[in-house]
Amino acid sequence: MKLFFKTTAILALSVLIWTCSEDFLVTPPQGVLSASNLTAEQGIEAVLVSAYSRLDGYAGNGNGWGAAASNYAFASVASDDSHKGSQPGDQDDQILLERFQWRANNPLFLDKFTAVYDGVRRANETLTLLAANESLGETDRNRIMGEALFLRAHYHMEAWKLWKRVPYFDEMEENLRKPNDQDIYPLIVQDFEEAASLLPANQAQIGRATSGAANALLGRLHMLNGDLGSAETAFNKVTGYSLNDCFHDMFSQVGENGPEMIFSVQSSINDGDPNGANANHLERLAMPHAGSPYGCCGVNQPTQSLVNAYLVTDNGLPLRENTLNSNPTPDMPVDPRLDWTVGRDGVPYLNQGNHESDWIRDPLLGGPYSPKKFSFAEGEASNVGWSPNLSGVNIPIIRYADVLLYQAEIDVNAGRLEDARAKVNMIRERAGNCAQGAEEIAVPIDSDQITWADYRVSPYPGPWTDAVAAREAVRLERRLEFALEGRRLFDLQRYGLIDNSDYFIQTMTNYLQVERTRRPHLETANLPTATNLRFPLPSTAILRSRIDGVPTLQQNPGY
Repeated sequence: MKLFFKTTAILALSVLIWTCSEDFLVTPPQGVLSASNLTAEQGIEAVLVSAYSRLDGYAGNGNGWGAAASNYAFASVASDDSHKGSQPGDQDDQILLERFQWRANNPLFLDKFTAVYDGVRRANETLTLLAANESLGETDRNRIMGEALFLRAHYHMEAWKLWKRVPYFDEMEENLRKPNDQDIYPLIVQDFEEAASLLPANQAQIGRATSGAANALLGRLHMLNGDLGSAETAFNKVTGYSLNDCFHDMFSQVGENGPEMIFSVQSSINDGDPNGANANHLERLAMPHAGSPYGCCGVNQPTQSLVNAYLVTDNGLPLRENTLNSNPTPDMPVDPRLDWTVGRDGVPYLNQGNHESDWIRDPLLGGPYSPKKFSFAEGEASNVGWSPNLSGVNIPIIRYADVLLYQAEIDVNAGRLEDARAKVNMIRERAGNCAQGAEEIAVPIDSDQITWADYRVSPYPGPWTDAVAAREAVRLERRLEFALEGRRLFDLQRYGLIDNSDYFIQTMTNYLQVERTRRPHLETANLPTATNLRFPLPSTAILRSRIDGVPTLQQNPGY
C-alpha cells in the first residue's frame, strides 16, 4: 500500500503546467496546484494518502519518538510489560513514564498530540476537497468519505484514550483554539458509524480502511469507555476474518496482511525513498542494541513480570507465578508466544542467531531481555539513514484475535462463560501451531530441533463456572497475546470501568512493589493513583491555545 500511495502522491502533487503559446505570461507558475487540480479525484486521493501517512506518527520533520504507532512508550513502558531499557541518558523521557512521574512538559506527549491532530487536519482537508468536487461518482465519493471519516475517528480516538479531555475538529471548523470542555466520545462514535456505513467490505489496495475495520475500532472505542453492550453490537458486524495459522505471521513481511489483520500501519522498505521514510521509522528504538544484528537501540525491554506471565504448568495452562527472577531454563514449560515476543539468551532470535547477553546495553536498568515482536528477520530491513534497522514489518492497529478476546470479555460479563472459553481456546490453540525454530524461523511446537525451551500451551478444559476466574483468564490471555502491541496500559485502565474498581491502580502497585526489587531504578517510582487514569495534556499545546493570554485548553486534574 505505501508504495502505491507514495506514487499516487507524487503524480498528483508534482503537476507542472507548461505552455508553448504566446500567452505563457498569464499561465500559472510551474509547480503551483490550482484548485481544480486539488479537487480532481487524483488531488483528493493524494491528500487522503497524506492522511494515511500520519498513521505511523512520522512526518520526516524530527524524531517524534512519542508518536510511534504502537504506543509502546505509553502502553508498554508505562505498564507492567516493559522497561524503558537502553542505558541512563538515552530516552530518559520514557523512564519518567515508567516511574509514574508524568509531567506535562514531557516532549513525548507533545509528539503524540502533534501527530494525531495533524492526522485529523489531513483527514478534514480530504473532506473539504471532496465536497468541492462535482464529478465523482457515488461509489468513489462514498469510499473516499468513509476513509477520511475513519481516519479522523482513529486520530481523535488516539487522543481521547490518552487524555480523555481533548478538542474535536471537523472539516467545517474555523476556530483552531477550541476548548476541551466537552466529551468528544459521541462524536468519534458518529464518525466511525458513518464510516462503517460508507466503506466497502474489501478494498482494492491492501491497507485501506474497510467497513470491518471501522466496526472493529468502534467496538474498541466502546470497550475503552466501558460500554460493553454497544461494543458487542459493533463487533457482531466484524465478519470475514479468521486467525492466521501461525502467531508469528502477523509480525513478518510474508504474513502480515493475512486473514487476521483487520487494520494495520503499512510499512515499506527499499522502495526508492533514500531515507526509508515509509518504514516503521518510530519503532526502530525498540530493537536490540550493538552486539546484535540490529545495532540500535535497546529501548522497550520486556519485564520479568511479562516473561513470568508465559510460564505454564505441565498441562500447558498458565502458571500465574511471578516469583522467578531470571531467564526460564530449558526444562521449564513456557507458552511458545514467549519466544515470539521476548528475546532471551540462548534462544534463536528469528533467523538472526541466538540472543546473547551483549545485546543488552545496561542489564541493571532494563533487565536481560529484548523486545522481539516487531523486529525484522534477515532480509526484511533497509540499510539507510543513521542505523541499519529500518523495517518493513507492519504495525497492527487491530486484528481478529483482538475482536475475539473483546467478545470473550463481553461473554463473561453477560454470563456466557462457555462462549468465552471457546473464544479464548481458539487463541490458545492457534498459539500451539508454531514455535520459534533455528534453521527455519517457525517450526512445529514439538520439533526435535527445539532444545532451548519446553513449549506447551493447552486450551482450558471445561466447563467454566466461576465468572471471576473466567474474567481473569480472558484478561491474562489478552496480555499474552498482545504484549508490546500498545494494548496493556489502556486495558488495565478500562478494566476498572467495567468492574467499578481500582483494578489499574492495584495491578500496577502490586507490579511495582515486586519489580522494584529487581530493577533499582524503580525504587524511586511513584505508585499510581486515580490521576494516572489519563495522561497530562502537553504544556506546549496549552500555551499555544491561548486567546488574549488565556488558555482555551484546560489541564487534566492532578497535573
